[in-house]
Amino acid sequence: MGEPVLEDAASTILKDRSETSQIQDLSMNELSANSGSGASAPFLSRFRIGPRLAAGFILILLLMAIRMGMSLWQFQEARADADQLAAVDRELIAVLRFQASLRSFHTRLDELVRLEDKKQLLAESDGLQKRLMDDANRVEALLRGLPTSSTIVAQVLPTVETVQSEMPAQLAALRDLASAGDWPAVRVRLEQQILPLAAISDDLVRDVDQDVTTERAKTLERIAQGQRRMIWTVLLAGGLALMIAAALGVAITRSITGPLRGLEQASHALATGDFRSQITVRGDDELARLGEVFNGMVVKLGGLYGDLRRREAELRESGKEMRQLIESVPMHVFVVRPDGTGEYANQVVLDYYGVSLEEWMTAGFDSQAVHEDDRARYAADLQRGLAGATPFETEARILRKDGAYRWFVSRFKPTQDEDGKVLRWYVARTDIEEAKQESVRTQSENLALREEVNRSASEEILGSSDNVHKVLGEIARVSPTDSTVLILGETGTGKELVARAIHRQSRRASRAFIPVNCAAIPQSLISSELFGHEKGAFTGAVQRRLGRFEAANGGTIFLDEIGELPAETQVALLRVLQEREFERVGSNQPIKVDVRILAATNRDLRAAVAAETFRQDLFYRLNVFPIQLAPLRERRDDIPLLVEYFIERYSSKGGKKIRHIKRRAFELLQSYEWPGNVRELQNVVERAVLLCDGDTLSVDEAWFRQEMDRKPAQPGNVVLRGLGRLQSSQERELIEGALADSGGQISGPSGAAARLGIPRQTLESKIARLGIDKRKYTIN
Repeated sequence: MGEPVLEDAASTILKDRSETSQIQDLSMNELSANSGSGASAPFLSRFRIGPRLAAGFILILLLMAIRMGMSLWQFQEARADADQLAAVDRELIAVLRFQASLRSFHTRLDELVRLEDKKQLLAESDGLQKRLMDDANRVEALLRGLPTSSTIVAQVLPTVETVQSEMPAQLAALRDLASAGDWPAVRVRLEQQILPLAAISDDLVRDVDQDVTTERAKTLERIAQGQRRMIWTVLLAGGLALMIAAALGVAITRSITGPLRGLEQASHALATGDFRSQITVRGDDELARLGEVFNGMVVKLGGLYGDLRRREAELRESGKEMRQLIESVPMHVFVVRPDGTGEYANQVVLDYYGVSLEEWMTAGFDSQAVHEDDRARYAADLQRGLAGATPFETEARILRKDGAYRWFVSRFKPTQDEDGKVLRWYVARTDIEEAKQESVRTQSENLALREEVNRSASEEILGSSDNVHKVLGEIARVSPTDSTVLILGETGTGKELVARAIHRQSRRASRAFIPVNCAAIPQSLISSELFGHEKGAFTGAVQRRLGRFEAANGGTIFLDEIGELPAETQVALLRVLQEREFERVGSNQPIKVDVRILAATNRDLRAAVAAETFRQDLFYRLNVFPIQLAPLRERRDDIPLLVEYFIERYSSKGGKKIRHIKRRAFELLQSYEWPGNVRELQNVVERAVLLCDGDTLSVDEAWFRQEMDRKPAQPGNVVLRGLGRLQSSQERELIEGALADSGGQISGPSGAAARLGIPRQTLESKIARLGIDKRKYTIN
C-alpha cells in the first residue's frame, strides 16, 4: 500500500509544480504587455513623483516671488510719495515756527521800546537775539535736510539767511541808541529796519502755504494712483499665480490619483475574489512600477488562492477524518477556553457523564463532577495551570453517570498565537482507576514487605521483657531518620545487633553498613583507617587508600567502642559530624561525605568527659538519640527464649536433635549473673551443645566463674518449648499438668511458667492457641 501513496504524492507535487510554472508564465506575459504600454503615457507620468512634485512647488514659489517683488515695488513708490508729503508738512511747520519766532522777537522789542526802560532792554536783547538765532538755525538745518528738488527750500532758505546776517547788526544798533537814551531813534530803527524783516516772513508764509497746498495735492494724487496700481497688481499677479498653481496641481494630482484610482478598483476587485482584474500601466514613475508589482501579485495570488481552496478542501476533509478519529478514541478528549469553560468534548466524554454537549459546556459542570475530597485540589491545580502557558496535569476522581467515581489523570496542553497568548487548552483525560488500585495494592504489599523486613531485621534481638520491647520501639522510631545514635551497654549486650537493625530499617538499607571496632585498631593507624591516606603520607603508605568513611558514603558507619578514640581522632570525627567533610591523612583537600553515624560504647562517657579523656562537644554530638541496652541479669525472663534460640541454632549446625534441658542446668543458667551478658550465654550454650550426646542438654557448674544460689531441684526434666519437636497433644498434657501443680497460677516463682521454664507471655500464647481453660485449675 505504501507505493501507491508515494505515487499519488509524487503526482501531486508534479501537478503543483506545473501549475506554478503556468502561473509564472502568465505573470511574465502580463507584465510584459503592461510594461509596453508606457510609450503612450502622459507627459507628467514619464517623470518620477518626487521630481514632479518638486518642480511644481518650485514654479509656485517662483510665481509667488514675482508677485511679492511687484508688491514691494508698489509699496516703495507709495512710501516715497508719503515721505514727500511728510517733507512738505515739515517745510510748512518750519516756516510757521520761524515766522512765530520772528513775530515774537519784534513784539517784545516793541514793548521794551515803549516802556523806554533802557536797563531791561539791554538785559533782554541778548536773550531775544539768541532765541531768534537758535530758531533760525533749526529752520535752516531742517530745510537743508529736505530734498533739493523742493521749491519751498529755494524760497525760504534765502530769507532765513538774510535774517541771520542782518538781525544781529540791527539789534546792536538798537542797543546803542537805547544806551544813549535816544528813544525816538530807537523807535524809528525798529519800524524801518526790524519790522520789514518780520513782514518778509508773513509774505513768505503765504507763498509757502500756497506751494505746500499745491505740492500736497500732487502728492496725494500720486499716492491714490499708487494704491490703485498696487491693488490691480496684487489682483492680477495673485490670480495668475493661483491659476498657474491650480492648473499645475490638477495636472499633478490627476497624474497620481488616476493610477491610484485604478489600483483602488483593482484592489477592491481582488478583495472580492476577482483575480482577473489588472491595472493599466502607463509611464515610468513609482505608480507605474507599483502597478506592475500589483499585476504580478494578482497573478500569484490567483494561483495561491486556487491552491489554498484546494488545500482548504483537503484540510476540511482531513478535519472531518480527525474528528471521527477523536470520536473513536477510547479516551476523554475535550477543549476548554482560557477561562476554563468548555468548548468541545468528544462522544466518550458525553457518554461517561450521560449529558449533551450543551449541558457539558455549562460553566462549572466539570468541576462539580469531581469528588468532594479532590475538588479543592483539582480547582487549585486548574486555576494555577490555566493562569500560565505551560502544559500541566492533575489527578482526580470523576463522577460517572451511574454514580460511581473513577480516577482520571487530565493532561492540559495550550495552543498559543504568535504573541504567546493562550487561545485554548486541549485536554486528554485518561482513566487510571486500575492503575490506582494496583498502586494501592502495591503500596500495601510494600508496607507488608517493609514490616516483614523490619521483623527480620530485629529477629536476632530476642526477648519478651519490657527492656527489649523498649529497645525495639526506639529502633523503629529512630531508624527512618538520619539522626546520630549512641548505643550504650555492657560488653555482650548486642550493641552491633541494634546498629544493624537500625541500618536495615533505614532509608540507607540498600547501601553499605561499615562496622569499625575503634579499640581493635592501633591509635597510630586509627586516623588512616577511618579517613584514608594519600600516597607517601607516612612510612609504608605506598599508595592512596580510602578510609572507612568514604567506603560508607551513602550508607551507615558503626563506630564500636567509641570511647577508645584518641584525642586527635576525636577532633576529626567532630568535624565530620558538624561539616560532613574530612581530609585524608597527608592531604589538605576536604572531602564531602553523606554517611549516617552510629556509635556504641561500654564505657561511661560522662565520666570520661569529666576526666577530660573524651571531648565534651563530641559527646553532645554523638548523644543525639541514646539507646541504653540492659544487661542480661536485668532481663532474666529472656534467658529461656535465648537458650532455646541458641540450642536450635547450634544443634542444627551440628546435626543434633535436643528436646530437653535438665532442670539443674536451667537453674544454673537463670541464677548466674552473666557478666559477659548474651555473648557469654551464647558461648556456654554452644559449648553445651557440642558436648551433648543425647537429646537432653546439661551444663557443667565448673563453667561459671562465680558461686550461684542453689535451689532444691525438682525431679524430672523440663521440656523445651518453641522448638517444634512436640505434638500438640503432648504440649497440652504438659501445660495442663503444670497448671494443675500451680493451682492455675501462671506467673510467679511457683507459677506454671516457672515450672515449665518458659516466659509468661509464651505460656499464655500457647494456652490461647491450644484452647486450654486455665480457670478450671484455679484453687478457690
